[in-house]
Amino acid sequence: MRRPSSRQRRLVILILAVATFCIAYYAGVLQKDRNKRLPQINGVLINPPTPSPTLNLLDQNGEAFSAADLLGHWSLLMLDPQREVNPTPALVQLIQVHNRMATNPELQQQIHYLYLPRHEIAEVTKSLSELGSNIHGLSGETLQLDETFHLFGSDDIGAEYTLYLIGPEGLLHALFTQTVDAATIAEDLTKMITFTQ
Repeated sequence: MRRPSSRQRRLVILILAVATFCIAYYAGVLQKDRNKRLPQINGVLINPPTPSPTLNLLDQNGEAFSAADLLGHWSLLMLDPQREVNPTPALVQLIQVHNRMATNPELQQQIHYLYLPRHEIAEVTKSLSELGSNIHGLSGETLQLDETFHLFGSDDIGAEYTLYLIGPEGLLHALFTQTVDAATIAEDLTKMITFTQ
């Protein structure tokens, strides 16, 4: 059997180089097209979505609340580091977003609104369920709260409150700081949820 000539080898190398370029170009176009289709939001888009940190908390009824309770629906989790102001600006913002979403009742019911204060205000977390069946207060022991805030990256002293959008598969899709107003967050939620349906 004859060995390939140098001309044949160069031709094979050229064909492989062109094929590699075409595959890389096609993959790049697909990724660019996907990024172009992602909705533009005023919050921070997490792309690709990342798994939500583990949770070891209690709901307003004193029942265990974990990351498994985030599955099957959208969740808007408010982490409120502020101390014993009643009501805190974070809680007011969460309620405002909830109320803004009332213009689209079907979409509003797809979201669970979760409020977790760093410094527990018991009467507030227990009374949240009176605002609607999908708005809940969470709590926990100091160690559990410290761990949760740390895992979400909100453990700095004097940190601002942050709102996290978690998808039905338990992945973090976006976050909103206190600089984004409730009306804008509601618009962004609508974009994000309808985009993924």
